[in-house]
Amino acid sequence: MKAKRLPHFLIEKNNLVVQVTISILFAIAFMAIYIPLSDTKTAWFSVENENTLIYTLVFFILSIIFLIISRILMYYTSKSLVRFTLIKFILWNLAEIIIIGMFHAFLSIRIMKITGFTPLFIIGKSILITFIALGFPFIVTDLSFALIDARRVLNIAKRVIKANAANKLANANVKNNEAKDEPMLKTPDIVNLTDYAGTVKFTVKIENIYFIKAEGNYVKVFYNNKGGISSFVLRNKIQSVEDSLMGTPLMRCHRTYIVNINKIKVIRTEEDSCFIDFDQKELETVPISKTYNEKIVKRFAEM
Repeated sequence: MKAKRLPHFLIEKNNLVVQVTISILFAIAFMAIYIPLSDTKTAWFSVENENTLIYTLVFFILSIIFLIISRILMYYTSKSLVRFTLIKFILWNLAEIIIIGMFHAFLSIRIMKITGFTPLFIIGKSILITFIALGFPFIVTDLSFALIDARRVLNIAKRVIKANAANKLANANVKNNEAKDEPMLKTPDIVNLTDYAGTVKFTVKIENIYFIKAEGNYVKVFYNNKGGISSFVLRNKIQSVEDSLMGTPLMRCHRTYIVNINKIKVIRTEEDSCFIDFDQKELETVPISKTYNEKIVKRFAEM
């Protein structure tokens, strides 16, 4: 069974920053409420005693640093050619919780010298409390991101349906005029590219687009402008742009690229990798990932 592809919104840089920030604040608030209500020695965090204050700060500071470094590694790992699936994402989150929980257990057993409990009990409880403190905000923020993305996809779908309806109406008018032998100018095929909020920022003929490249939270459109190559940058995710281009010659060929099939001059293979070249030398070579290789080659062959 093929592993489910990781939803793009879970690994977006801004969402990761928001999730880490909310999780840290929630964890601090949770521990501030939990510690006074707990009557066990395993809840040794305190700001009143100098000794426990130092180790409390050490735990929180090192845990925060670890979480930030972990999410940075997660972000760049997902951007590499390594397939980052939903299962790997979940396991990564669980690993963060377990490591932080084990760190708390280590401090409890070795540094704070907690007695009256078995090491296994302390480890298990530390991981459980860490899961509540971090797992809850992880889940809530991920669900929030999913809801926001679903609304965005729905808005795109509405625009696509509206555009298709307009195209059908235009085609019907063309056929009616052709039947009446009345000349009529056909509207050129164009695309409207929107920003993150769904506002149209760039309108261009499909035949003029070479490729679209993702650059963080932005996309860069490379297109033919009076014989030369120009580019336009707008704030949006490449996944959202791809969704809005369904049914056009513009196809996803890589995690970072969308390419115009009609503009491809050569598809070449070097070792285990495939690349696209255009008829414009100033344009960069576009890679094709294995995920999209078969679809791209098939569409290119049908041209």
